[in-house]
Amino acid sequence: MSDARFLLRPRWILSHLLIAGMAVGMVFLGFWQLDRLDQRRERNATIRDRQDEPATAVDQLLGADSSDDQVEQVRYRSVTATGRYDAEATTAVRNRTQDGVPGAWLLTPLVLDNGERIGVIRGFVPLGDGGDPIPVPVPEGEVTVKGTVASPSGFDGTAPHDIEPVLAEPDTLPALILAKKGSETSQDIAPVPPPDLSEGPHLSYAVQWFIFSTIAAVGYPLALARIVRRRGKEVDDTPDLDRELEDLLHSGS
Repeated sequence: MSDARFLLRPRWILSHLLIAGMAVGMVFLGFWQLDRLDQRRERNATIRDRQDEPATAVDQLLGADSSDDQVEQVRYRSVTATGRYDAEATTAVRNRTQDGVPGAWLLTPLVLDNGERIGVIRGFVPLGDGGDPIPVPVPEGEVTVKGTVASPSGFDGTAPHDIEPVLAEPDTLPALILAKKGSETSQDIAPVPPPDLSEGPHLSYAVQWFIFSTIAAVGYPLALARIVRRRGKEVDDTPDLDRELEDLLHSGS
């Protein structure tokens, strides 16, 4: 029976180190996913707590001179805003998708009673035949918008670039309102869904990484043991083969 000293050869040592590194790396990825899960749960708890607070007029929470930190403190809060839309300043936040349909958000500044402005994401519209967002006229006269505070820094893709001109106007609050259902009467515009409060796939991903790591940590030694047994059998069978060859040579002489 052969021993396992061949497993200390350089190429085998590299194999051991590679498998060990993969196992450790997958454990690290598993804990990273668990950390992401904790962050997601904390975020969801924050959103629920803030949305449970009574709706407040947005100008009582923020002003045009508010800092980004102050915006983050009231992010996801339910608010109201009363004023008149600046229809000519409507802009499209492009490259948005909702329910699998490509389109854009319509963003229109609302001029508050105190003269300050805040951008309102009125809703989602699909693209027309020419590839441009379907225009939806703004409600006329004084309106009261109900929605949640959104931080401009919280959007992805090209959204920050499209939003920037609205925020750059004088006396504009450094936040947005994500309008709730009922703020628009047109059937051509759909409210943007609120943040997803599910826990996401982080737990299942963590379990998968731990399973992969266990397979590497347990399966690799078992595979090595099988290789050692196989090589040992080949060595044990060698004398019998030599004797058979010797007998064959003698019989032919």
